[in-house]
Parts: sequence; structure tokens; C-alpha cells
Amino acid sequence: MASTGSITSAGLGSGIDIESLVTKLMAIESQPITTLQKRETSYQSKLSAYGVLKSSLSSFQTTADAIGTATKLASYTATLANTAAATATTSESARAGSYSLSVTNLAAAQKVRSAGYASQTATITSGTLALNLGTLSSDGTTFTPDSSKAVNIEISAAKGTNTLSGLRDAINASSAGVTATIVNDGGSSNAYHLMLTSKDTGTTNAFSVSGIDGLTYSPASTATGNQLTSVQQATDAKFSLDGINITSASNVVSTAIDGVTLTLTGTTTTATTLTVASDTAAIQKKVQAFVDGYNSMMSLMKSQTKTTSSTKLTSSTSTSSTSSDGPLAADSTVRTIQNQLRSLATSSVGSGSITRLADVGISIDSSGTMSLNSTKFQAALASSPSGVANLFTKTTSSNGIASQVSEKITAYLGTDGLLATRTDGIQKTITSMDKQIENLQNRMDTIETRYRKQFTAMDSMVASMNSTSSYLTTQFKSLLTSYA
Repeated sequence: MASTGSITSAGLGSGIDIESLVTKLMAIESQPITTLQKRETSYQSKLSAYGVLKSSLSSFQTTADAIGTATKLASYTATLANTAAATATTSESARAGSYSLSVTNLAAAQKVRSAGYASQTATITSGTLALNLGTLSSDGTTFTPDSSKAVNIEISAAKGTNTLSGLRDAINASSAGVTATIVNDGGSSNAYHLMLTSKDTGTTNAFSVSGIDGLTYSPASTATGNQLTSVQQATDAKFSLDGINITSASNVVSTAIDGVTLTLTGTTTTATTLTVASDTAAIQKKVQAFVDGYNSMMSLMKSQTKTTSSTKLTSSTSTSSTSSDGPLAADSTVRTIQNQLRSLATSSVGSGSITRLADVGISIDSSGTMSLNSTKFQAALASSPSGVANLFTKTTSSNGIASQVSEKITAYLGTDGLLATRTDGIQKTITSMDKQIENLQNRMDTIETRYRKQFTAMDSMVASMNSTSSYLTTQFKSLLTSYA
């Protein structure tokens, strides 16, 4: 009998497509893995949907926080009768009021200039330039340097600072509190002047210059031998509010009136009126943001939990059977959040004429959409500003709706809140599924190896039998021929 030899390709000996057969058998064996993977994909979608929900809740909480306290809800405008004297802005801590403002002096930065030089590369005498910031007395006669603010600059060719432009750059690179520029006066000779200016206004930011011939200066009016020329003296702003005299090193003053920042721009000959009043349009804008945030959040939860008549619930975690269902179809946790926030939005707060959102023109229609009636809201603000504030904010006697919403969302988003508990459970399920899939995959590898070993053995046996059959057929034909 002839030898069959070794089989080098599955099915070569038998003619059977073993590769295709193994592939189809493994597809059947792998169905549990496919089922688990589909379930895991569903859970991953839920986890992702919860992430989007957390973000939406956080955004809504931001709008609630913006009106959760009386200070945050309140908005004010500040106007001046004489706009040439000053401008004003307000912050959350402002309060309504009227003030008489007089401005007698504006704050200014000290500024000095050098004599003219032939060019920007003109040579400066080598040595050490000393810049000293300090305080100029109110009458301008005395300058007191601050040793902690003294800066020394080496003037030398080696440092590249012994030219007009080199010195300018060295001063600007230092922490001297002084800015240096070069001004060209357009003259035919010695047209370039070094200009030194305090970075900040006020008499506490005056400065002296010494150490280099041609560049010495003291801001005191009693000083002698100044080689730099004064262009502008350091001065403080001086103004009064309702007869109270105030001095400031800066023209921008935020400490005179709580919540009001004044920017002085000119002096006055007669007092002007500064009026701080409630900005009802800005308050409505904040409340409208709360309304919009509520609608956005509710719309998201509605789409996430959308179900159809064919949706099947297998446990506390819903499993949707239709592609039109939301990723959190019929999820009880989201339903709980929806119901609790909707209940807060329709609840009653405190006592008096304004206790519900409807009392200030905020309503919720049959579809769950919240809307704000501007006319009714402005009327409520005009008749009872404190009542409107109490409806939204937290006070010593009651907790307003916006404040309650923020507190509720904080609980939802906390490490032991509803959402954390739910997402932790989903993540644990996904981790468990990953382990099951891994174990099943290892089992599939073993099964596939076994199938291939069995079919290879079968293939060899069939090949051997075919070879034997061929041999016997040949022998029988030979015998028949010899006896014919």
C-alpha cells in the first residue's frame, strides 16, 4: 500500500473545507460572547448617558447658584450725571443709593525726560544707575525712598547697556517699577530723549534717579542739581463723596462704596450725582437663564428615558428592545430626579403674596416646558423686590427654590449620591462582563484547538482510507486484466 505522506493543509487529504467548517462551528460556540458584548455595549451607552446627564445637571446648578443668594440675584447699575468726571461699574455687593461726587485732582504717574542725544546708539557714561521708588510728600517737598524697591543697573559696554537704547532695554527688563521709552522730537540734532515713567500712579510711586552723569533726578521740589526734566509730577486722586474727602493713588477706586468701582476721568467745578439703582433687566436675564437651564435639563432627561410600547424591562436596569428608545429608557433613577426637580419647581416657599414661581410669571405647560412672562415678572419686581428675592434665595427664615435646586443637585452629584451609586453599579457590571468575556474567549481558544485537532485527525484518516481504496482498486483492475 502506498504511503499517504503528511497533510500540510487542513482538508487537503479529504477534500473537506475544514477551515470553513471550524469557522462556522466557532461562530455558534461564540454566541454567548456576542450576547455579552451586546449587553456590555448597552451598559456602556448608559454610562455615557449618565455622564451627559451629570454635565447637564451641573450646568443647571450653575444657573441656580447665580440666583441662589440675595447678593447674587441682585444687579445694579451706576450712572453719573457728569460722565466727564467719572464712570462707574457695580458688583453683586452693591446697594441702591445716591451720592454727591466732586473730583478735585486726578492721580498721575511721575514722568521725566533726559536731555537730547544724537541717536539711539549714543554712548551713555559707564557706571551704576540707581532707580529708587518711594513716596513724595503731599506738598511735594520731601521724597522718601523705599529701600526695598531700589534697583541698580550696571552701565557698561560688556553688558550692552552703555547706549541710549541699551539703557532703555535694561530698565524695562528690571523690576524698577519704571518704564523707559525713547522719544524723537524731530530735531536735526540731539533729537532723542530717554523718557522714564512710573508704572503706577500716585505719590507712593514716585522715583529718583542717580549714579550716572546726565541722568540724575529727585522728585522733591526742594531738590537741586536735577539733570532730568520733570514732565509730570506723581500725584494722588482727590475727590469727595457726600462731603467725605478721599485720597487714592489710583484713578480706579473700588473701596469707597461697597460694590461700586469708580474710574475718575476728570475734575469737576460743581458736584455731580452718582446713582446706584436696581437693574431689573439684568435680574430678569439671570432668572431667564434659570428657566432655560431647567428646560434644557428636562429635555435631555426626556430624550434619555424615552420608551416605546415594545420596551422590555428585565430588572432595575432597563433593557430596550427598540433602537428608538433612549439610552436610559425607563430608568428609575432618572425618573426620580425628574420628579423631584419638577416638584421643587412647582412647590411653595415662605409666606406672603409671592410664594410660587407662578406668582412672578414663571409657568410650566403640559409638556413640562417652563416659560417666563416678562411683564408679570417686572411687575412683581416693582411691587415686591424682596418677595421675588425670597422666592429664589436662601434666607434665615426660608430656603428659596433656586437654593433648594442647587442643594438637591449637589446631593445627586455627590460621591454617595444617586448618580454615583447608579454609575458605580453599572461600572461593576461592565467589569464583571469583561471578565466573563475574557473567560469565554479563553474557553473558545481551547475549543477551537480541539476542533482543529479532531478535524486534522479525521482529515488524515480519510486521506489514508482514500489512498487504500485507490490502491485496492488498482490491484483489482490489474487482476482482472491478467485473467481476461
